[in-house]
Amino acid sequence: MRTDTATVQEVNGETVVASGRVKIHIRCRKCGEVFILRGVRDVKGHVETGFRRCLCDNEREFDIETLV
Repeated sequence: MRTDTATVQEVNGETVVASGRVKIHIRCRKCGEVFILRGVRDVKGHVETGFRRCLCDNEREFDIETLV
C-alpha cells in the first residue's frame, strides 16, 4: 500500500491540495522521442521520475518541462 503526504495551501482564497506529485514532459533532443512521466517533488523542489535514458541511448540532451 502506498501512502502519499498531502499539504493544504490557500491560494487567492481557494484551498489547494498539493500531494508533491507532478507531471513531467521530456523530449529527447537527438531523436525527438517524447515522454510524459509522473514524478515526486522533494523538499528542495527537485523532481524524481526514475527516467534515466531515451530509447536512442541518449542520457544527457533533453528538454524537460513541468506540466500543470
